[in-house]
Amino acid sequence: MSVRCGYCGKYGHNARTCPERTEESKKFSESYYKKPGRKKGSSTMCSYCGLLGHNRRTCPHLKRRKQEALKTIEGSIGRALSEFQAHGAGVGALFESKLFWRELTGSYMVTGEAFESGVSYQEERFRQMEPVSGEISWSRYDVPTFRVWIGAKKMFGQEEAPVRCEVSKVFVYNDNERQFVGLHHLRPFAQEDCNNKWLVKSSTHFPDAVAERLRDIAAREVNDYYRNKENRHPHFAEDAWFEKQELAERHG
Repeated sequence: MSVRCGYCGKYGHNARTCPERTEESKKFSESYYKKPGRKKGSSTMCSYCGLLGHNRRTCPHLKRRKQEALKTIEGSIGRALSEFQAHGAGVGALFESKLFWRELTGSYMVTGEAFESGVSYQEERFRQMEPVSGEISWSRYDVPTFRVWIGAKKMFGQEEAPVRCEVSKVFVYNDNERQFVGLHHLRPFAQEDCNNKWLVKSSTHFPDAVAERLRDIAAREVNDYYRNKENRHPHFAEDAWFEKQELAERHG
């Protein structure tokens, strides 16, 4: 299999011999490997980014990635809540849900109580549509992703039915300046395709306390994710990619 360049992505050469690299880029590469914190020949390899010369605790790429994720929290929570409202699952919505494995039925209401909502964070790929061909494909790399859900309280129904249940989830993907939503859980629910039946739909906004609680949880989730030593950068050990990013930031 032909060698693929880590700088331009083309086949037949590597990043060191890439014809598309300018002399400035090549000179920057030399200084990049000699700068403090990433010394050439260092035996220390960061468990997060895979580069030499520093560890996870001092990794600048981990710090930058975490800060970028924290900046997307407010927009992600707001986008998710607006999707629930747009699909009829706002405050006051009432639906019937059937647990098919136990044949239990209950009617539940979205009350808007803060403790009935939640969010988790991780980095994962998302499906996207190609603008020209219209084909659906997976993103090449994992991106910061928030999974937001809201719950509902049983108003009436069989006694054995759960007192509360989860309405659905919305996935919010943040790819640099772009934001995408995954509705593969919410859309079927809105179409009564999840053993549920709508009694009353609602587009009423959620109280500020719900968004505040979700933002607080999301911040803790982000911090816990990057504290976990099993998680690493999606461009792990791709020296040319990190070098290209720093060069782009340098020219701002």
